[in-house]
Amino acid sequence: MVAIARKGVDLVRGDRLTAENMPELTYPLERAEAFARSAHMQAGDAPPPSLAAFDTLITRYRALIDALDRTRRTERGEQAAATLAGPLAAVEAAGRAVEDALHAEHR
Repeated sequence: MVAIARKGVDLVRGDRLTAENMPELTYPLERAEAFARSAHMQAGDAPPPSLAAFDTLITRYRALIDALDRTRRTERGEQAAATLAGPLAAVEAAGRAVEDALHAEHR
């Protein structure tokens, strides 16, 4: 998801993100949400920290997708990249948190 998030920012920066190619960015979100629902059902009342971190990643990725869609309509180039820098950094940090949690859980 982090790599796709970076790609989305690059597409907006280059004025190449259109409504037609948004599904390329939303599909990973849909799959991640489905996985998280299943994992929560399996984990029961005691989900591992990595699943909580994954939930945060999903939330931040969804926020980035929304920002990409808004920004692609109004901004281009480095202005767009600057607008998206915060949401992208949040996704990247959440991705690192998932990796760290999985490592701590020896997964």
